[in-house]
Amino acid sequence: MRLILQPEGERRNLAKLLAAAGCPLDLRCGGNGTCGRCRVRLCSGEWEVDGKPVAVPVEANACRTRLVSLQGEVDVPERSMAAMRGQIAVSWSGRPLPESGETVIAVDLGTTTVAAAKLRGGELIREASCFNSQSRFGDNVITRINHAGSSPEGLDALRLAAVDSINELLDRLDASDAARIAVAGNTVMSCLFHGIDPSPIGVMPFTPPCRIFPVRSAAELGLHAGESPVLTVPAIAGYVGGDLTAGLFETPLRSGELLVDIGTNCEIILRSEEGFFCTAAAAGPAFEGAGIHCGCRAVPGAVDHYFGNGSFSMIGEGKAPVGLCGSAMIDFLAVERKLGHLNEFGRIQPSADSFEVVPGVSIYEWEIEQLLKAKAAVCAGIRTLSDHCGVPVRKIHLAGGFARYLDFGSAVGCGLLPAECELEAVGNTSLGGAAHLALDPGTMAELESVIDLPKEIPLNLLPEFEDNYIDGLLLP
Repeated sequence: MRLILQPEGERRNLAKLLAAAGCPLDLRCGGNGTCGRCRVRLCSGEWEVDGKPVAVPVEANACRTRLVSLQGEVDVPERSMAAMRGQIAVSWSGRPLPESGETVIAVDLGTTTVAAAKLRGGELIREASCFNSQSRFGDNVITRINHAGSSPEGLDALRLAAVDSINELLDRLDASDAARIAVAGNTVMSCLFHGIDPSPIGVMPFTPPCRIFPVRSAAELGLHAGESPVLTVPAIAGYVGGDLTAGLFETPLRSGELLVDIGTNCEIILRSEEGFFCTAAAAGPAFEGAGIHCGCRAVPGAVDHYFGNGSFSMIGEGKAPVGLCGSAMIDFLAVERKLGHLNEFGRIQPSADSFEVVPGVSIYEWEIEQLLKAKAAVCAGIRTLSDHCGVPVRKIHLAGGFARYLDFGSAVGCGLLPAECELEAVGNTSLGGAAHLALDPGTMAELESVIDLPKEIPLNLLPEFEDNYIDGLLLP
């Protein structure tokens, strides 16, 4: 897309100029210039990159670029634009929904995606989803914690971004007749939604500023739903939030069973004969394409499954592949390890800088290293918690959108998940728990009792986690 820009006043940052012109960019690193996702071509005009003049034409990260002339021309490739729609999991398996004659709306406010369901008579009648517009402040909770803590304006900007994303879905679902709204999300998302500074979660001992959130009206929060009351699913801990509270409510665990939500933070709850235990492992956003040039979210043109030797499936039709989403990355690790094109350290065999996965999409060895680090965090978190509690894992209930599209054979084959247990994808149980709460506000008492069940086990205090993490960096 070719645009001619004319800045107004002091607004000269290129990423902000493009956003104002209706062309928002992928700013996964929060505009710090580290992810390279907002790469554009400067065609004419006078520009500064990181405060230094550059000669055009030249490519640059828009977030670090400033227009210093009265007009400038820029070419924005499609891959640099923020994704507005994608393949986002909305369905879930769990308890039967309570019957209710009211029309309500449930919302799953995720770090990357937001999903909503409209329910009436205890049945799902409409659904909608979008990407969380907070992503322009960074693709993970740590960057958003830092932005929120930087100033009251930063906190409010994140709150309004969450509200804008939810409002997009409320408008698409028509929330004018909603008697009630319920929202579930991780602890940071829930705090930001209520305008609460989550900074204490970002430093040891990672204590959340609150775990139970007030009931507020939609109008007070800025939601397009009149005076409908808005309920928020309570959180378990700083990094085990209301999404897992809802998941535990929807998916009762037996001894030896785990509930695992693999996202930028891998949240884990285990049940043993002694009770419930929980932890979180920082997997990072690699499975969502961050820090990996061939990686992308589950959008049209993304390869969602890879079978080896150039064979693959893709989201949508009629386009050339634009990149690999998380499920295809896991396939790649497992398939090419089995075919002998990757050794146990993830090195390409025979030796090469990159490997063409599908036509026009190649992955480099340093990108494979990022995938292995994310994989290692997940498998080490599961193994460490299981070993610490002395409980062999019999079954893992996998919640969230990533698990919904994951090939379990590939997940086991690359060492992401253990081979000796049963695996089941339970879908978006965060949305399911919010649906229960929206239909029956009396559910709040049970949800509040759930948050006190798990005992938190910080992985950074367990020496065996480091050993398990190092082992997890290898491919079986």
